[in-house]
Amino acid sequence: MPTTFAPAKQFVGIANESAQGTPVAMTATVLVNEVKPKDNPTWLDDKSWRGSMVSDAYAKIQGVKVAELELGGPAYGDGLGYFLRNILGDMAVVGTSTGTGGTTLSASAAAGATSISTVATIPNGTVVQIGSGATAEVFTTGTPTGSGPYTIPLATPAGGLAYAHASAQAVQPVTGPFTQAHSLLNSGSGQPISHTITHFLGPTATSGARQYPGACFSEIGLKWNAESELLTWSGKATTWPSVALGSAPTANPSTVLPVASWRMLVGIGGPATGGTLINTVTDGELTIKRELNPYYTVTGSQNPYVIQRGGISVEGKLNFVASDESPLLYMLNNTQPQLQIVLDNGLSGLNKVTFQIDCQIAAFTDSEPDGSKSAVEYGNSFTALPNTVNSGGSGGYSPIKLSLTNNVAAGTF
Repeated sequence: MPTTFAPAKQFVGIANESAQGTPVAMTATVLVNEVKPKDNPTWLDDKSWRGSMVSDAYAKIQGVKVAELELGGPAYGDGLGYFLRNILGDMAVVGTSTGTGGTTLSASAAAGATSISTVATIPNGTVVQIGSGATAEVFTTGTPTGSGPYTIPLATPAGGLAYAHASAQAVQPVTGPFTQAHSLLNSGSGQPISHTITHFLGPTATSGARQYPGACFSEIGLKWNAESELLTWSGKATTWPSVALGSAPTANPSTVLPVASWRMLVGIGGPATGGTLINTVTDGELTIKRELNPYYTVTGSQNPYVIQRGGISVEGKLNFVASDESPLLYMLNNTQPQLQIVLDNGLSGLNKVTFQIDCQIAAFTDSEPDGSKSAVEYGNSFTALPNTVNSGGSGGYSPIKLSLTNNVAAGTF
């Protein structure tokens, strides 16, 4: 029987990289229903004259290489965080307090520190939240030492504190669900984490899979429609050229389900509750775009020296059933209101999944009435403007904050 490969068996994996472009084995399966990878080597033409009637190149010499990747599907609350952190970079994590065992820092802690000093001891293996708000972090502790104050190792995730913490900040044991708040990274080099994307398709010898290291996303889009769709996402990334994986990967899909769009709540001029809750939005979309530029240097390698992230922009669309002229007036009056979008799966405890989008300044730039259907509608476009309310622990400005609530352990994203 001829050798063939069934596309139904394909899957996609992901892993955080410690060095951009150095491939690592997948640590999670991301559930998508579309993936389009493409290796893109450049070609250098030799068109030197040779005394023959030839107008095309006499030789094609391979230049530098890069790959492009498009993927997407339903948005999963325990998987989307990889891609949000990749394109935005700043992430604060808070857990659900256990209500007992809390203490405070007995001394300040610098960013990068792999241990903290506390007033009371904390047992080995305790999951704790350090600080609150935009600089909150969650770690699993190691074996404590000292007789007071106590030195508490930060065992996982590796790499130590992302933010500095002042003395007397709270250190509280927590459990799931956890909330990861993603904003624009403005500290240091401003470069978010990169990822290795693994694609099992079948034809690759030995493993059936190719890896796309150094993945940096230039676009993340979200779409929803109350009548007919789940919340869905799509993404575009630039990566190092693909490499064949040496051994076959194993799919380990999550059991968390995507969420129907009809559960969404939209707030304009305030939160998605009370008097600023808007009940007339039918569907919409949000797009985050980031400038990317692969740089190549004369180091004897066809691969990028770095894929550099640049600036970011956020735009979106909302469609309304008209109950009045409010959608049009958002634009005409240039009110630039707060926009909040919340989507909850309706479950509780460790099964709870929530997506929350916050744009503190949403400038509505277009509003088009539509009288061609059974009810009058308005189609509005908006741009999310940078502000300090949506910024994270790295400071500066951010046009957006996206928060995910799930039962994903700290250090996963």
